[in-house]
Amino acid sequence: MAVIFGMILVLAGFACGIFGVLHLVWANPAVPLPMFTSPPSRPRASVLLNVGAVTLVIWGANIMTPDIGAGAFVLLIAAVLVPFFLIRAWHNHRVAAVNAPSDRH
Repeated sequence: MAVIFGMILVLAGFACGIFGVLHLVWANPAVPLPMFTSPPSRPRASVLLNVGAVTLVIWGANIMTPDIGAGAFVLLIAAVLVPFFLIRAWHNHRVAAVNAPSDRH
C-alpha cells in the first residue's frame, strides 16, 4: 500500500512539475528560457507549482523507500528534472525556429 500511495504522490508531483514549467513557458512565449539562471518573467504560480512538485515527489519517495529501496530516489530525480529539461528544451527549440531567419527570396 505504501508503494501505491508513494507513486500517487510522485505522479502528482510530476504533474505539478509539468504545469510549473508550462506556466513559465506561457509567461515567456517569445524568449528562450535559460536552463540554469532565472527566466525574464517568473510567475508566482510557476514557483508554487515547482515547490509543490518537489515536496510531493520527496514525500512519495520517502514513503516508498522501505519497500523499493534507493530506486525511489532515482524516481525522485527523474520526476523533478525530466519536465524541467524537456519542456524548456522544447520551448527553446520552438522559439529558435520561429526567430530563425528565412532563406527564401
